Amino acid sequence: MPAQPTGRFQPPDVRRRQILDAVAAHLLEDGYEALTISKVAARAGVAKGTVYLYFASKQELLAALQAEMWDLMLEAPAALLERPGLSWAERLDGLVAAWVSAEREHQELYHRLFHELGAAGEEPMDRARDLLVTILTEGNEAGEFDVADPGLTADFLTHAYAGPCHHAPDAGADVTAAVQTLFRRVVAARA
Repeated sequence: MPAQPTGRFQPPDVRRRQILDAVAAHLLEDGYEALTISKVAARAGVAKGTVYLYFASKQELLAALQAEMWDLMLEAPAALLERPGLSWAERLDGLVAAWVSAEREHQELYHRLFHELGAAGEEPMDRARDLLVTILTEGNEAGEFDVADPGLTADFLTHAYAGPCHHAPDAGADVTAAVQTLFRRVVAARA
């Protein structure tokens, strides 16, 4: 994440970014147990009270970082819904590619946020699931998929996705194509 300007008077979006960048850096270097509002404030170069203006608790800080990670993972697939001419399988492939790309780009932070800490809130995960359900439902209605229960299938795929992405034997391996194939097989995507 790029360094933000410092100084006493900053716009709220810059100040919020400084705080979240400080949380991310602290998590990566020192872990969750050592994370305190005081340490975040010091690292961000702000007063402790300034952190509380934006976030009421340590849990809110983590939820905000998790939400940002999900935004990275959902922005491109959501845009694919609006692109004419794409098959539903291509949209599903795009969702997988976006998830894997965001996770690989921020692998250590992703691991800390979701695997060590668990979800701080359900809303971002619900948005991811809803997007997947939309793709599965629309693909099924278009005759491209054979999905009896899009909600159950989305739950399964969301959890199936985690295995190869987080536990690949070669940490540098690109698992995108393998996960795309898995998703296509589960939904019985037609060529």
